[in-house]
Amino acid sequence: MSTLKLKSKHRPFCFSVKGHVKMFRLDLINTFITAVFLLIVAILTIQEKDRRHLFYVGGTLCLTAAILCLVDATLVTKTMRNNIKRALGMKKEPDHSLAQAEPPNPPSKNL
Repeated sequence: MSTLKLKSKHRPFCFSVKGHVKMFRLDLINTFITAVFLLIVAILTIQEKDRRHLFYVGGTLCLTAAILCLVDATLVTKTMRNNIKRALGMKKEPDHSLAQAEPPNPPSKNL
């Protein structure tokens, strides 16, 4: 069996930063479309709670899946932005967490 070789015209797109950014953008668009669809299904099924209780459970699970989909998109976006900044040599945005903050140094008195 012979191995599949990539044509030279496809190789630059697959291994370039521009190609990865375009694929990442398509992934984000797909995530948001999925989240909107899940939200619509969740709203429609939760409205049926008076007639069928299992629809209410399904709607709740759809709503949970939509929320997790949006959280995943947010975390992936943040991670990818930090990775791209690190690869380009840019400084990462400062993390303003109180847990990681160092206590301020007291001013020294010069007499």
